[in-house]
Amino acid sequence: MYSGFIQLTPMAKFLIIMVSMQISFMAVSLYLHRGLTHGAISFHPVLSHFFRLWLWLTTAGLVRKQWVAVHRKHHAKCDTVDDPHSPQIHGIGKLLTQGTLLYRKAARCKEVVQMYGLGVKEDWMDRVIYAKHPFIGAPLFLIIEMMLFGVSTGAMIWIFQVITVPFWASGFVNGLAHYLGYRNNVTRDASRNLIPLGIFLCGEELHNNHHARPGSAKLSQKWWEFDMGWVAIRLFSLVGLIKVNRI
Repeated sequence: MYSGFIQLTPMAKFLIIMVSMQISFMAVSLYLHRGLTHGAISFHPVLSHFFRLWLWLTTAGLVRKQWVAVHRKHHAKCDTVDDPHSPQIHGIGKLLTQGTLLYRKAARCKEVVQMYGLGVKEDWMDRVIYAKHPFIGAPLFLIIEMMLFGVSTGAMIWIFQVITVPFWASGFVNGLAHYLGYRNNVTRDASRNLIPLGIFLCGEELHNNHHARPGSAKLSQKWWEFDMGWVAIRLFSLVGLIKVNRI
């Protein structure tokens, strides 16, 4: 079996997977969520295009205008029958196992995208590549990684990369963060903070804080809470790649 150009140790494989997951979490939490959807931060074109490319390579069918529209509708109709992905309506089991399917169902509705996707302008990269061919990036990335690391190693790394957003974002955050945890704020929805340390999911663990102040770039609220996404934002802002609009 083809072994690739680069031979990886078990530790190197683990590090690549973990770093890839964190890049995906940043792409969703910082770029799609806090940036495009809520306008809390703005991006330098270099960082913006990096996250767009990464999402195209590691997700199958994610179009940024559709993602923004579905999430905005989630906020507008949160935990009601019109919420695209509420565990209070659909059940926690369905969110954990079929969260991506619920997202895709809402994303296919042109009325939802037109109404809630306002302000997300499609550029020539969307018209030519990202939005026109959203399912090509992931298979292309699989081929590249199998060429680099070998068939079995490349495929294994790729599997972890492509399931990160569907499971952790579409299922875990949208599911458990409206089902389990503690609340700092009284909101009209069932949002919860999963844990006070928002490290693994780039701060998205602090979900109730976000629903109380959706326009804030910083998700931590209490002194004992920690938002890793805010740390990343501050670091990127120091080198001019991110501008903070609202806290």
